[in-house]
Amino acid sequence: MSGRKHRLVDCDPSWATANDCTCYVIFDCPEGHADCKHAIPFRQSLEGKVAEQAGAMWDRGGDTFETLTLSPSIRRIQRYPNREAAIAAGCIAEHLDDSYYCALHIFIKNGAIEFCGDSK
Repeated sequence: MSGRKHRLVDCDPSWATANDCTCYVIFDCPEGHADCKHAIPFRQSLEGKVAEQAGAMWDRGGDTFETLTLSPSIRRIQRYPNREAAIAAGCIAEHLDDSYYCALHIFIKNGAIEFCGDSK
């Protein structure tokens, strides 16, 4: 695991589409977890349409990675607290990566990443 990243542009972000609307942002984990990406759907597409994809609960402001604001916060529920717990639960060791232990909890405001106290 590498160090935390505090700007969205440092997390290799990209836009993604659904139903002919650019209504997702995908980025590497700002906590620095290897092989861990986050895909966040937002209601207001970059084209100005209301996105209708399932799971779109975030509101978007800004139209570049440097100005993007999403609300509410982004919180990922951790699957397992550590590698040992995952193996004890029946996971196959060679298929585990850091994404199983990610408990990201952040705000993205004007392209800046603000970590909440329970993010790890």
